[in-house]
Amino acid sequence: MPQPRFYCVPLTIVVAIVVAIAATLASTPVLAQNAASFAIALPAQPLGSALNELARQASFQLIVHPDLVAGKHAPAVSGALSAPQALERLLAGSGLQAAQEGRVVVVKPVPKAETVTLAGISVTASAERETPIGPVVGYVAKRSAAGSKTDTAIIDTPQSISVVTNDELRNRQAETLSQALNYTPGFTSQPTSFNRTADRFRIRGMDVESATSGSMRDGMRLQNNSYDGTQEPFGLERVEVLRGAASVLYGQLSPGGVINAVSKRPGSAPVREVQLQTGSHGRKQVAVDVGGKVPGSDTLDYRLTMLDRKSNTSQDYLNDDKLYLAPALTWRPNADTSLTILSFYQKTTTRFSAPLPYQLVEGVGTGAVRIRRGAFIGEPAYDKMNGDMHAIGYEFEHRFSDKVKVSHKLRYFEANVAWNYLQVQTTAAALRNASERGLLARQYSDRREQVRGIVSDTNATSNWQLWGMEHAVLAGVDAYQTTYDSRNFRGNAPTLNLLAYNYGQQVTVNRARSVDRGSRIAILQKGIYLQDQVSLGETWTMLLGARHDWASQEQTLRRNGSRLDKDDSATTWRAGLVYKTASGFAPYVSYSESFFPVAVAAANGQSFKPTGGKQYEAGVRYQPPDSNMLLSAAVYELTQTDVLKYDAGNDVYRQAGQVRSKGLELEAKAELSRGASLIASYAYTDARTTRSTIASEIGQRSEDTPFHQAALWLDYSFARLGLPQLTTGAGVRYKGSTQPSGMSRSMPAYTVIDAMLSYRLSRNWQLTANVSNLGNKQYTYCEFAICTYGDQRHATATLSYQW
Repeated sequence: MPQPRFYCVPLTIVVAIVVAIAATLASTPVLAQNAASFAIALPAQPLGSALNELARQASFQLIVHPDLVAGKHAPAVSGALSAPQALERLLAGSGLQAAQEGRVVVVKPVPKAETVTLAGISVTASAERETPIGPVVGYVAKRSAAGSKTDTAIIDTPQSISVVTNDELRNRQAETLSQALNYTPGFTSQPTSFNRTADRFRIRGMDVESATSGSMRDGMRLQNNSYDGTQEPFGLERVEVLRGAASVLYGQLSPGGVINAVSKRPGSAPVREVQLQTGSHGRKQVAVDVGGKVPGSDTLDYRLTMLDRKSNTSQDYLNDDKLYLAPALTWRPNADTSLTILSFYQKTTTRFSAPLPYQLVEGVGTGAVRIRRGAFIGEPAYDKMNGDMHAIGYEFEHRFSDKVKVSHKLRYFEANVAWNYLQVQTTAAALRNASERGLLARQYSDRREQVRGIVSDTNATSNWQLWGMEHAVLAGVDAYQTTYDSRNFRGNAPTLNLLAYNYGQQVTVNRARSVDRGSRIAILQKGIYLQDQVSLGETWTMLLGARHDWASQEQTLRRNGSRLDKDDSATTWRAGLVYKTASGFAPYVSYSESFFPVAVAAANGQSFKPTGGKQYEAGVRYQPPDSNMLLSAAVYELTQTDVLKYDAGNDVYRQAGQVRSKGLELEAKAELSRGASLIASYAYTDARTTRSTIASEIGQRSEDTPFHQAALWLDYSFARLGLPQLTTGAGVRYKGSTQPSGMSRSMPAYTVIDAMLSYRLSRNWQLTANVSNLGNKQYTYCEFAICTYGDQRHATATLSYQW
């Protein structure tokens, strides 16, 4: 595929320090609140990091340009001090001063022959001008590009967006994307035993994963197949969830939405950290994150993120080993141009946790013999899931003027997976023999998969005025080309005695071409899009968007070389309106569409149009002035139409299916007071099949979609009590009952508790302990009549060294 010409959009990296207070305190100057002294313990460290930590402890906002603090160090500051006193000590001898500008404090150079004084500073928390790709202090992100492909305030975006910041990833020690998002409303996923092998989720009851284009990296599609590999949270600056139909922005998609992982990037502020981690099941992990200016250069910044893990798991014979390496480099020859090269390589070594028929699961099945929690049904000498995944690309941006800029992004990715596993034979006779006599009939799945792809996105943004309205117009073209090549063999394997677990049996695989279930699939998608964000004064914001896509599929079957082709095209639309009040309320309404082509294998020579999605949403956000909180509420109705269904009476497929989801979602992320942070969410989701050629499906609830779901996380620093080194956190997650298809009984609701304890040992060392499922709650995940045991209690201890 010829490479497009390179045009690009600037990557503005601004080190921003945001700490704020709740709405009840928002109108009170921070110095008025902090006039009294409180216990402060700041070790000697880089000046930028010290200012960051003081702002967090004292709950005020401080803005500093990264070049001002680059290479400067702050002395250790401790004792009973007020916020102005601590600021003065940190900046002493640095040539910098803190000055009041509007509602914030800005660090700037000391003018010549001027005496520095902090006595007249009045500090209040205020909305920070962050960037959608840069770091955020705390849990409250206020800007995102996921909902518009532009740097837009979340409060101005007329569609539901959740952002998990790096601080949240770090404090909860998320090991998978699923764990990163399990406090997000409307999101469900399988247990970690599955999610360490695939990023497959549901949002609003709809599948969102690599195979439906919903799993992205830096705003572009990353993978083609569910099992290409998983994204490593340690390498991410944030994870964004855009809920609902979004094809106007990203092309072919599930109507459920998009999960966009944003890579850690280079910046001029130094980053230096090493982590050592141990934990349950023999876990041993080392991680490194370093970056800053390239020595001797004023235009180059670098970032290097690494992780190496060796670990067993709660399931017999299942390891969780990973190597992750992500070098990145940014070149800024001038203020209007930047080029960032992003890359990563990861190698995973594990085994697949095969799902179990519900008849053989403890607490679900009723037979005399069941497969115990943690048992392995494969063969240790045969089962494996070894994957190599790498990607390299760039983001290039140039600003021609204050009104016009262009952006070009391109990435090449490749994944190779060698995947052998044994699974249960599910005939009625086989299941009866297993549950009554303990003789488990198995079959092998022997797979080799390779994916290669290239993705590109080029757009231009222009800002202009017409009839008293400000327009931010985005016009672009993107393309995605990938080849998925698989070899897949299945056959009978030796029986496993569940009363003795007699491992060591030989698995003989028939790899004859005539029984190869694999294929080679080539996919090409091209799209053009146009979007206009219109500001009508300071209160009204309107968003209009349209897109047209062309998609083609070519599948060649391995077993006989036969070829199936399919071409599709679709036009999608989007519109939204936001009204902002001076008090911080922002109600909105929106309409959006999605499309996703029917798989060429499913079409099998028949002509089917792409499945479509339509979403109506109304909501309100509340972001009090001069506060660090964001409250969101939304109601929606989301419908997927033209779903392919099999007509058994006529032995044909028909586009007669329809799935409808409607519900309510609430989310709160806030700094409640100095040292106290909150994450809370609730979702009511009614997702079910409303039309089908299969009568029994009509009214069936979507898999793994409870009516009610809630989560709450609260952490607190003990600085006010004289222990600024100590921080604790706890979370509660509730998931209501679900109704798997193929099962007469529903899966019961359950609640799990997570906990965190962190203590700064010295100026450079910090120790953090995390426990998920603290009470070791036993629960089971089931869908489509197959089940996976839920996560058991898991503990880690992380020792961090920063310098």
